[in-house]
Amino acid sequence: MTLEERITRLEDIEAIRYLQARYQRCLDTRAFDEMAECMTEDVTSAYGNGSMSYDGRDAVIGFLRKAMTLDMPSSHLIHGGEIDILTPETATAKWYLEDHLEHRKYLMKLHGAAIYNVNYRKCDGVWKISSIGYERCYELFELRGLINLLTLRKTTFLDREKKRRKENR
Repeated sequence: MTLEERITRLEDIEAIRYLQARYQRCLDTRAFDEMAECMTEDVTSAYGNGSMSYDGRDAVIGFLRKAMTLDMPSSHLIHGGEIDILTPETATAKWYLEDHLEHRKYLMKLHGAAIYNVNYRKCDGVWKISSIGYERCYELFELRGLINLLTLRKTTFLDREKKRRKENR
């Protein structure tokens, strides 16, 4: 690669890092109109291991508006983006997600970790999210009151790995 190509690649990686951080901020501040600007018109989503999948920006934003209400403060922290520039107009990344949500009305608390899989496309010189989804590593779900009534734990990757290892014995 030439020096110019290497610099362009680094600029693209930084633009994608900024875009993903903006998406996370918009999610936690419920800035859904601004979040829509982060996505292509034909974006697809697969949240919750694919159980909540939507096609098109309006559908994705519509789902998030309903799911992420003001009664549910949240924190979605991303770490360690593994960004790969595939072509001058396409890229992919894996991000480690740690999320905390608390539903005030229903006294529910969720803490989990997941791996975001995100595809990006450069549109008119600007990087946008073209598909986004995550697969859970684990999820801790609590119903709360004066005492902790119920705790449910769920893992995905670890359970799958245990099963794979058992099958390979």
